[in-house]
Amino acid sequence: LSLKFGDVGNLKGLVIRFLLTTSYYQLSVQNWFSLHRLQLLYNHSIQATFNATRIYAPASYSYHCEHVSSLQRYDALLIPSSANDLSKLWEVTFTDFQVMSWN
Repeated sequence: LSLKFGDVGNLKGLVIRFLLTTSYYQLSVQNWFSLHRLQLLYNHSIQATFNATRIYAPASYSYHCEHVSSLQRYDALLIPSSANDLSKLWEVTFTDFQVMSWN
């Protein structure tokens, strides 16, 4: 899932990419989806990559959280994927975040 923005302040061509995965769990007898990774792209180049933690739900439902963020004060569900990339230069926070998968 990609969100493309035209002009956002000084950022022209900003794209926020959500990489979702699905898995079947026999115990619950249903598919679940999870937000696996979040990427920030600028000028067609990946600027930051965050691994997502604890963001999952049954595929027939949505996931909702007051804050999904890379900041510790919001319990940091988005963790920089590497100490060597530019992720540490970015702070990402979504307020009233909701996502749902589809087939």
